[in-house]
Amino acid sequence: MREFLLFTYGTIGDPEFFEGLLKRKAEYQTAQLNGYQCLLNPDTGYFFVKPAIGKQVSGKLVAVTEQELAILDLWEEVPMYRRELQTVECKTDRKQAFVYTQNHADGVPINPNHELDRASVLLEIQTFRNWIDNSLTD
Repeated sequence: MREFLLFTYGTIGDPEFFEGLLKRKAEYQTAQLNGYQCLLNPDTGYFFVKPAIGKQVSGKLVAVTEQELAILDLWEEVPMYRRELQTVECKTDRKQAFVYTQNHADGVPINPNHELDRASVLLEIQTFRNWIDNSLTD
């Protein structure tokens, strides 16, 4: 089964959220996306990245299958988010990885004390996953 690397910087980078979305544990590797900044969408409370000269986003790489990418595309509401192939920096090398971006969105800087309401996100993930599972069995 073919696998792809995905650079995560928000919900998908949280092990509990990842497991809820894809029904398996994630194995992450630290990485950095240069030339982008991470912002907060004040309407949704979720993070997004967009190009920004001289900025970088710290995140994680995780391997996903083509079917898992399709599920994550639905979760990320593509085309609201756009999945792009970018070069990310790892400890010892550079790798090509998919990144969910919102290149034309407006956002606000992230408050270091910002925390998602975990219970609400987990409920949203459970509802989403139930919809996926029911769609696959129909």
